[in-house]
Amino acid sequence: MVNREKLLFGTLVCFAAGVVTPAARAGREKQPVRYDKQTMSEPRLIHKVAPQYPEGAKQERVEGIVILDAVIAEDGSIRATSVEKGEDARLVEAARNAVGQWRYEPVRDEGGEPMELVFTVTIRFKLAGE
Repeated sequence: MVNREKLLFGTLVCFAAGVVTPAARAGREKQPVRYDKQTMSEPRLIHKVAPQYPEGAKQERVEGIVILDAVIAEDGSIRATSVEKGEDARLVEAARNAVGQWRYEPVRDEGGEPMELVFTVTIRFKLAGE
């Protein structure tokens, strides 16, 4: 009976360790930070893609502003975007598609190590002649 209890306990401990370890690991990963000119290199855009005005939005004469938070990955690519403001889904999608293709020189901390950075970008969709 004792051996069975030990086996059961050992199985639970192994299962719990498997569940806890990834969460503990995630807590130790570096999180992206906002730009601080005192402690990091300035983000330098090296490839920019302009958003394409969605045809349906043009025809309906929809204009607006889309504000995104974007994460520059350690390699300079855009790793993620999140919408802070955007009322027309078509404009939001166009902005996210464009910003997702931007490339930056990797941002570096004081020690020269590449790091992730969060920045805010505003895209204005305005029709010509308005």
